[in-house]
Amino acid sequence: MDKIKELLAKFAAGAIASLKMWVLQLVIETEGAIPGGTGMEKRAYVVKKLDDMVKLPWYLEPFDGPAFGLLVDMACDKMNLLMGHEWDAAELTPEQTRKIAAVIDVPASAAAKAVGEVKGVNERIEALYKQYGLK
Repeated sequence: MDKIKELLAKFAAGAIASLKMWVLQLVIETEGAIPGGTGMEKRAYVVKKLDDMVKLPWYLEPFDGPAFGLLVDMACDKMNLLMGHEWDAAELTPEQTRKIAAVIDVPASAAAKAVGEVKGVNERIEALYKQYGLK
């Protein structure tokens, strides 16, 4: 039984990491898909895409939209913190994208303190990793 729990925990951790990466990629993609759109329009676009693609049991469906919305908001907070507010032409490397996805759930206020006045995306990401002991 412990082996099954261990395997399920590993699967859940991998699924969450993949979902965060997917959300970040959709957020970046949306900048080009809805040029000139408002933040709310872009958010709704990403949430709808996630909701359409992730199939949950009927009794969980009322909760996935708000959960996806929160995840999108957290991803946008980290993108704004790391890249500023103009990232429609963001050209992140796969490594940068993976690292930003890993810090999506870091509290924004604490992340802002860790980043401070550090310039450059790589340096900001590394400051967050150092602050939170991520590898």
